[in-house]
Amino acid sequence: LFTIGHSQQIWIGPHVESTVAGMQYGANLQYRTKSSWHLGGFYQTSLFQQAGRSESDYRFYGISVNAPLIKSGKIIFYLNTRAGLVNKMFVVVVPGVETEIKIFKQVRISNLVSFRMSHPSILLKASIKI
Repeated sequence: LFTIGHSQQIWIGPHVESTVAGMQYGANLQYRTKSSWHLGGFYQTSLFQQAGRSESDYRFYGISVNAPLIKSGKIIFYLNTRAGLVNKMFVVVVPGVETEIKIFKQVRISNLVSFRMSHPSILLKASIKI
């Protein structure tokens, strides 16, 4: 068994992302270190089925790493990298910048601006400490 210290934390939450291919929703699980680095996993899929495409189109899952850039009060900026598989076929690496706002001690919201499928995308996320 392992013990998570006071400064290391596990966070979970839903997210929604707007991409050039349409809206996607999903969930993420993160381990946060005392130095504000995040390491976790995520899963997301299409919010609406588009005509001529199967439900599995653009299913994206993998790992996510956040490195802290700047902290100012209740706002923290991170350099984010997501890497994983799309439709079990394509390896994808998605760089971005995440802005996180502390709402309560155990609740945070954030937005992530990234470059996915050769176009900008925006992800909104809620995180809850468990």
